[in-house]
Order: sequence, then structure tokens, then C-alpha cells
Amino acid sequence: MGEQKPDQRKRSSPQGAVCAIVRVETLSGKSAEFASILSDLAHRVRNEEDGCTFYHVTRAMGSMDHFAVHARFADWTAFQGHADTPHLKRAMPRINALLASPIAMELYLEVD
Repeated sequence: MGEQKPDQRKRSSPQGAVCAIVRVETLSGKSAEFASILSDLAHRVRNEEDGCTFYHVTRAMGSMDHFAVHARFADWTAFQGHADTPHLKRAMPRINALLASPIAMELYLEVD
């Protein structure tokens, strides 16, 4: 049997917990509305998504318009499932309408 070329190998899902950091900047004067939407979303994520083990919204010190979401999902499947939840799908159009720039997201695999 010949050796598989890189493009022929099956790509496997990342293993272990997935941590996400999402950074956003809201339009001037929209931070209170954004915070309200994100507070409701965080409550739903924590209470309705078994695969999410940590989900907190923070605001930058010294800036009312800069936020970060810190989330931890049990695995890649839970992270992907988060994007398909009704509560996130409902919130995203409202969130996007309040942003001054595109969402920035960094993904990490937890190291034990």
C-alpha cells in the first residue's frame, strides 16, 4: 500500500476542551443594549448547553464599548453545536447590528 498524501488523510476533529475568546467593539451609545443581549445569551448558554462548561461576558476596563466573551466547551462537538442553537441564531442579527467592527474570535485547545 502506498503512503497517503496529506490531502487524502482524514482530518479528525480537535481533541479535548475547546476554549474561545470573542472580542467585540460596539457602536458608540450601544454598549448597554449589547450588554443586555449578551447577558441573556450567557444565561441561556450556561443553562441550556450541557457541553458548555464556562461562558462569561466581560467589559474592558476603561472602555464601555469593548467586550470579550470567554467560553469553554467540553469538546469540538459541543463548540460546533453552540453555533446551531436557537438562542445564538436569534441573538446574532441583533448583536451584529450593534458592532463597530467585525467579531474577532480566537480558539484554543485546553492543555492539561
